[in-house]
Amino acid sequence: MQDLKELLYSISITNIVDIAIIAALIYAVTTWFKGTRAFQILVTVVGMGVVYLAASKAGLILTSVLFQYLWAAIIVVLVIVFQPEIRAMLDRASPVRYLSGRPNNQVKPDLIDETVRAVTELAGLRMGAIIVFQRLDSLDSIIIKGKSLESLLSAEAFVMIFQKNSPLHDGAVLVSGARIKAAGCILPLSSEEHLSPQYGTRHRAALGLTERSDALCVVISEERGEVSIVRDKIITTYRKKGDFREALEQALVPGKTGRESMKLGVIGFLKSNWHLKLFALFTSVLLWFLVVGPQRSELGISVPLQYTNLPPDMEITGKWMERIDVRLRGSEAGLANLNPGSVRAVVNLGNVVSGLNYFRLTGKNLQVPPGITISEIRPPDLHLNIEAASAKKVSVVPSLTGTLPEKTRIVIAPAEVQLRAVQAELRKVNSVITEPVNIEEIKAKGKTMVPVLVKPDGARIDSVDPMQVTVSLEETE
Repeated sequence: MQDLKELLYSISITNIVDIAIIAALIYAVTTWFKGTRAFQILVTVVGMGVVYLAASKAGLILTSVLFQYLWAAIIVVLVIVFQPEIRAMLDRASPVRYLSGRPNNQVKPDLIDETVRAVTELAGLRMGAIIVFQRLDSLDSIIIKGKSLESLLSAEAFVMIFQKNSPLHDGAVLVSGARIKAAGCILPLSSEEHLSPQYGTRHRAALGLTERSDALCVVISEERGEVSIVRDKIITTYRKKGDFREALEQALVPGKTGRESMKLGVIGFLKSNWHLKLFALFTSVLLWFLVVGPQRSELGISVPLQYTNLPPDMEITGKWMERIDVRLRGSEAGLANLNPGSVRAVVNLGNVVSGLNYFRLTGKNLQVPPGITISEIRPPDLHLNIEAASAKKVSVVPSLTGTLPEKTRIVIAPAEVQLRAVQAELRKVNSVITEPVNIEEIKAKGKTMVPVLVKPDGARIDSVDPMQVTVSLEETE
């Protein structure tokens, strides 16, 4: 449980992005193979991977070794079995299609009216039809083209093609941009086993094409006269002409997706295939814990000791420890991101008494980033001699190098500081000196600030920050 807590604390923004990318890849693969026979093989391979990971975690050496050798053969088999799907996925993922495909396949709003008019007439006459709108993906390797037409898109052309006595009515019409490219095209059938019985060969063919590309298909049922749009492996039936036209326009006409449509699109995306999205997220998180979790390391560092809350009437005498050695445990990334200020050791002197005081150093004395734990502290004990202290004001004497010009004198501000030390030592001190300061530097700058040196050891100046004084020259009469 402690290791799990450490791992949760170690999750960073980079890790979240890492998990999101893997979840997106898993979702893309599962949705691409969903409904195909290859999906069953993919589930089997994933199951084998889960068994392998479980065997490795449980220490089943023989099972782990056998699966480890099997993976090389499995990868070769996967490439052979999924060759068409892999080729199609790489083609869909190619950035070239986003640069070259869209401008040639845009549909203008007036052509939507022609399509709606033709579909309405065909549905009224109970004439079955499939109209394929090519979008970004190339369909050359997916469909078998029939008769090449290269005619303008019009309602009359659609009605003429799908007349029952037309030689081209038994097939799909391919539309690219503003032109009817071909008629009598043969589409690949879907292998979806759970398709509703109400859908016939036309719907299965349209579904099969959208499983392999981003094409949009309009299907008219000959039996029921229903109009459906098949897109992204989803069949949507429209009973109202206005709804059908709006859906077609939003899908095909550039710039017609307004803010509300985008909002609905986002909501629809989150709701669609939500079980697959949840599965992809769960799997990616599980993989991250399995892969990143074991990557725990240790690091030894030297940490400065900070003493706090020393009573004003007390003082540390003799030598005291300034640093301790600490071994830290955590993820490789967490340890690599440590900086000098990430780890601090603090000793609270609020309850000390006069004499020798003993402190046990534990994890409570160290401040470490989330996800990092302390495995060892050396030394584990601390001894401090504390004695009663008092304070008195002493003068500050500058330590000068160089020759002081005539008719000038040194001015120090402040001229006195309050020194705190044990009484025996404080009686011996009447002044403190500064660090060496050059006369020429003061003449050039006009004034300079230098630190005050505190002697003897154990004495300190009552100041939060290291004490500095200003040294300047002043002319005398």
